[in-house]
Amino acid sequence: MRKLRFYTCSAQVLIFASLSIFFLIQPLQSALQSGFNPDFDGSGVVDFPDFLQFVDKFGFSRGDEAYESRYDLNGDGEIAFDDFLLFVEHFGKAVFRDTEDILRPTGELKPWDLSSIVSIDEVRNMPVGTPVFMRTEFANGQLADLEMTFIQVVDDLLPPMPVYMVEASDPVLIQLGGIAQGMSGSPIFTEQGTWGAIAYGFNSQDSPPYYFFATPIEWVIGNKGAIPLAKRLTTWEGNGIKPLTIPLLGTGFNPAYQLSDSPFQGELTPAGRAAQSQDSFAAGRPLAVGLMLGEVTFGALGTISYVDGNRIYGFGHSMDDLGAVELPIIEAVVLGQISNLRAPFKFATLNPTVRGTLTEDRLPAVRGVLGEEPELIPVKSVYTFSSGHVLELTHRLAAVGLEPFTTADLVAEALFWPLVSRVENEPNRSVRVRTDISFVETDSILARSRLYVEPEGRLWSLADNASADLRRILSQLMTRNDYAVQMREAEIHVDIFSESRFAKIVGVAADTVASAGSTLSVATSLRVGRREDREIEMAFSLPDTLPAGVYELEVGSVATLGPDSAGDGGGPFGFFDPFGRDETLEDFFVRVNGIDENVILKTRLTFVMPFEESASPDNLPDPPPRGPRGIENTTAPVSMEKDVDLFLEGFETLQIHVMGN
Repeated sequence: MRKLRFYTCSAQVLIFASLSIFFLIQPLQSALQSGFNPDFDGSGVVDFPDFLQFVDKFGFSRGDEAYESRYDLNGDGEIAFDDFLLFVEHFGKAVFRDTEDILRPTGELKPWDLSSIVSIDEVRNMPVGTPVFMRTEFANGQLADLEMTFIQVVDDLLPPMPVYMVEASDPVLIQLGGIAQGMSGSPIFTEQGTWGAIAYGFNSQDSPPYYFFATPIEWVIGNKGAIPLAKRLTTWEGNGIKPLTIPLLGTGFNPAYQLSDSPFQGELTPAGRAAQSQDSFAAGRPLAVGLMLGEVTFGALGTISYVDGNRIYGFGHSMDDLGAVELPIIEAVVLGQISNLRAPFKFATLNPTVRGTLTEDRLPAVRGVLGEEPELIPVKSVYTFSSGHVLELTHRLAAVGLEPFTTADLVAEALFWPLVSRVENEPNRSVRVRTDISFVETDSILARSRLYVEPEGRLWSLADNASADLRRILSQLMTRNDYAVQMREAEIHVDIFSESRFAKIVGVAADTVASAGSTLSVATSLRVGRREDREIEMAFSLPDTLPAGVYELEVGSVATLGPDSAGDGGGPFGFFDPFGRDETLEDFFVRVNGIDENVILKTRLTFVMPFEESASPDNLPDPPPRGPRGIENTTAPVSMEKDVDLFLEGFETLQIHVMGN
């Protein structure tokens, strides 16, 4: 499975990790109202699965369709930060815990000018043990200045760039377990100005002292150059050093279901829907880079290191080494820090409102510009439910800066998650997906319709299959060697049927003796949805020129029986080369836009052998047994097709004797 190289924690690991939560803000004075219980799943303990449920409802208010009062812990009509604090108080227990022993930032910021730059030479002259401070958004959208201790300048870690080694000496950071994921890029500074951006840490730091490394601000803003990509992971004095994790946050997805082949699911950290806007993009504030915007929003979260007019710098290292990009900068608000056995991380909300464009993703830092919106690809999804209700949603993806596989993955995610979030995983269902996707480099349209069913017909599994199929087709198209095909816009229609349209072919009936020039009637027996018997009638005329002899009648889907001759499909087996070695771009569209061969019932009469001279209708020889596509003959087959709007499985055969005129 492809793996997106964002440095992030796994939501699956978090579920099994022991969590201890530190929300470093003033104690909330309200209490749980009678009847409210943050043990949402009824497991008997307030734990991480309850946290995932709460995140999914965060930001909704009374009157919203998705609002549920049991998540409104203080009963004020809004599932907001106050409820989150109440949830935190109950995490791991059934009652409030004593908050007197939880350390919190004072909330007082240093009145120093962070726009001033402290040079590398000036830092070299600083004595060991000099107090420095790190500014980052810590809780409830508030900034905090946390104390660090300067250790030394390290020149042999990422040459030619030096880095600043510091110790996280603030009691708040020690209690938290070090620097949290999402703090990457937080500026470190003294009264003289900004030194650099927190960027690197040791592979494993389980106990204090916690040491970290900062990228000099002169390298962050691009005054010094770049670093070879090979230096991303390195060692120093025998210890592994790596960039601090940039968590990949997501809203609108259901962590209870694993979308197969998704490169995102295992890396996503749940985020809340934004209940407030990000009003400031100053140093220390969140820097969220959107991958997909809409009801389902995915974004990488770091911290702003430096701002120069409308130019913005952050992360202290690259995000994914993509180089020149045009990715949307969106809004985020940090609600608090969560500490666990793996690594602490920021819990934040995402708002898909675009506030700027990330223009560079290189190793010293990421860089962008505020106030300019990048070109985005609209992906419209239209869901028609079995009740008749129609839902239209539009997501937006970056047009420049995402790899083709990532774009294909995101389109599949945009199709899947809104559906799974609204339906139960009921059996005996069917799904049809129709696409209308245009591209920049060609006038051809990806216009295909496919029915997705299974014997049991579980709805989530069908949606998974449909998403995987769309991902596969888009990946093949956008990673061709001859054309750099880029998506322009997409419209996807998803129809959900309340019945299973899976059909097993269980029998076939026809006259076993027919004459050339006559009409042959064929009745195919189907078992539909494993519950209903259905019969499909078809009839076709036998040509007058049909030679007398023994024929085999085959009945199955077009996908099962294939073309009538080996050359009809363009390959040695009657199909296009599945690896596309000799397939032109237009041939690709012809192939993938073709009919849904699984729903087309086909009957085919194929010549097997002539009669012996002494044969009569009452004394006919038995031909050797045959199967689909297993007939060698020199007489062209006679066939007929019918769209039955059922996903057909299996085939049946019958021996037919055709008498001459």
